[in-house]
Amino acid sequence: MWNKVKDYLKKYVSIRYGLAGALFLGVMVFSINYYKSDHLMLSLTAALKQAAYTFLFGGYVSALCERYTEKKKYILAVLLPSCIAIGATFLVHSLKGTPNPVLSTIPTMVFAPLGFYFIGFRKRKELQKEIT
Repeated sequence: MWNKVKDYLKKYVSIRYGLAGALFLGVMVFSINYYKSDHLMLSLTAALKQAAYTFLFGGYVSALCERYTEKKKYILAVLLPSCIAIGATFLVHSLKGTPNPVLSTIPTMVFAPLGFYFIGFRKRKELQKEIT
């Protein structure tokens, strides 16, 4: 059973990008919320939600970006995961516990398109190396 789970994760979730995004956005969301509200526990709650969400969901949309890049749909590889990530981030932070859901979504609005462009670019270079 564990092998099936590992195969599923390899195919549909990018662990390395999920972890990197979780750390980066978790710290940013904590900083934004703590600066604006001065509530340590609420800010920590928002940061932990962001980190957990980014690891799982961000890893999934990163893998989605890679799959669209493999199909040579480069614009879709950036736009679709970005829209999904921004919308889902706002939804998660609109739920109870985040002092400033709009402000907590801003880092995703800024960094998701840049991040997915980077992921697509790296995947494209990786695929070109395999061809040569």
